[in-house]
Amino acid sequence: MPSYVLLTLAAAWLHAISFTLAKRLWVYSRDPFQISILSQVACGLLAALALPWAGFDVVAQMPGTLAAIGVCVVAGQVFFILALRHGDASFVVPMLGLKLFAVAGISAVLLGETYEPLVYVGAAGAFASLFLLSDGKLKGSLRSALFVTAAALLYGVTDVLLVGAIRAGVSPLEIGVYSLLVPAFLTLPVTLTLLPGRWRVGLPFGRALGSYAAIQIAGMVFLMMAFGLAGKATIVNIVQTSRGLWVLAVVYGMGRLGMAGVERLTGAQYRKRAVGALLLMASLSLAVLAHQ
Repeated sequence: MPSYVLLTLAAAWLHAISFTLAKRLWVYSRDPFQISILSQVACGLLAALALPWAGFDVVAQMPGTLAAIGVCVVAGQVFFILALRHGDASFVVPMLGLKLFAVAGISAVLLGETYEPLVYVGAAGAFASLFLLSDGKLKGSLRSALFVTAAALLYGVTDVLLVGAIRAGVSPLEIGVYSLLVPAFLTLPVTLTLLPGRWRVGLPFGRALGSYAAIQIAGMVFLMMAFGLAGKATIVNIVQTSRGLWVLAVVYGMGRLGMAGVERLTGAQYRKRAVGALLLMASLSLAVLAHQ
């Protein structure tokens, strides 16, 4: 199995844990905007600890690219939150899988990155599996569909910019650190302005944010390494959809441990998601084998 696949699977597993921990943040706050902003700031603060190793050369080398990455991440997060306000999460979260096709299209144009047709078939299968790995009413609206499509497009642009930077000679560590640091820097003034008094958090909330950020950053490290080894964005994004499978395992494990704020699934939900997991594994296998 190619090294970039193993690294992407490790990143997906860690991001499945951070995704589940992000849901637990609702125990401390019911404001999605506050959770989104503070989680970005927490990631930025921890990423700043790696600046002595990442250095500042990349800031002078490609300031425009770093700014574009930061703006895309922040804007994408805003659109994602707006989509959740106008549609059920069981509709919005799987729809974010449109990022696969955004990355495929943009990377083909900007990076000349194309694949065999079966790779794109695998991507379509992985996208379909996301709806089976979720559940609920799948209730959305035109507004939620437009907002989540915009978020997927912006996140897709972000990944293409990351791979482009790595191809230009920037190390995965450098671009990884700044892809977390710049969005936090951009959102800090928003935090102070729009969340007066609410950016101060208690110790339990702070610990929860710190745990989320630490695992999110660890996953980002593996993902940047995968981008560096593969030199391509689309195939890594396809493998990254395995996060949906890992989330299922993480939710089950944390639920068994009795952790607060973790989703509880019924037997019927596990059976439905098992079908989605089989479709996802088949799709990922097809894409990876067709790419080799």
